[in-house]
Amino acid sequence: MISKQEKSCQANNVGRGKIKYRLDESEALNLYYSEPRLAALIDLDVIRLIDCHFVVNLKEFITPKTNHLTAHAKRHIPACCVGIQYAYEDKNQPHTRIINSTLDILIQSAGFLENSTPADGEQSAAEQNKESSLINREIDRLNKIMTELPGSFSGSLKRHMERKGYTEELLAQESWISLSTIKQYRQKEDKEKTLKTVTALCVGLHLHPWLTEDLLRKAGIFPKATRQDGAYRYLYTVLYKGSIEDCNVYLRSQKLQEFKLREKSA
Repeated sequence: MISKQEKSCQANNVGRGKIKYRLDESEALNLYYSEPRLAALIDLDVIRLIDCHFVVNLKEFITPKTNHLTAHAKRHIPACCVGIQYAYEDKNQPHTRIINSTLDILIQSAGFLENSTPADGEQSAAEQNKESSLINREIDRLNKIMTELPGSFSGSLKRHMERKGYTEELLAQESWISLSTIKQYRQKEDKEKTLKTVTALCVGLHLHPWLTEDLLRKAGIFPKATRQDGAYRYLYTVLYKGSIEDCNVYLRSQKLQEFKLREKSA
């Protein structure tokens, strides 16, 4: 039997490509940056990237210890994952490709910010309004933090550490950046920085990607279109709630340079 949600997906498919739920690194990043609400939902831990899928963070969909999609989730991918769909304004012109997502369908049909999915697979208007309000509040919270940050890298780093209750020693432990380097970053605005070390700091702080990119701009760092820089961008965008060890697992899988414990390079 086809669910209401799947019928909705099919109705929206007319004249468009097939909906894709398993996303590669580039597709995950493109979706993240094209859909601000997704960023807010990831920060709220409502959605997680599991097995290359943006999936609703409920026990029905994610295994508790191994962090993989459950059998139930695999059987009901459209009901628990955000998909993308390519459409073209002109099929003869590839550059006119547009990326659409199924996030609206998922918000309307699944209990995103509740502890369980509603029995009938749909939300009441009150539940939808509650979720929209929470998402908007999270976006407002991030924007407020951004506007209150100092204009310097050093000042912003200090503010983030204070806001999250981090000492220099704790950040060194969590980021694998040496204590001496962290002290210099806090005290010397002209201390040279790299995408790698700033990424490590921000993952160590579990900093929201919007705030990480603010720090990168203040450091004068702009990721290049290379595999290594693209990987760092993926780490601070999608894996920022994990650990440096988690990041190294990903880097190792891509055969890219890993983070080293207490590295002193800046």
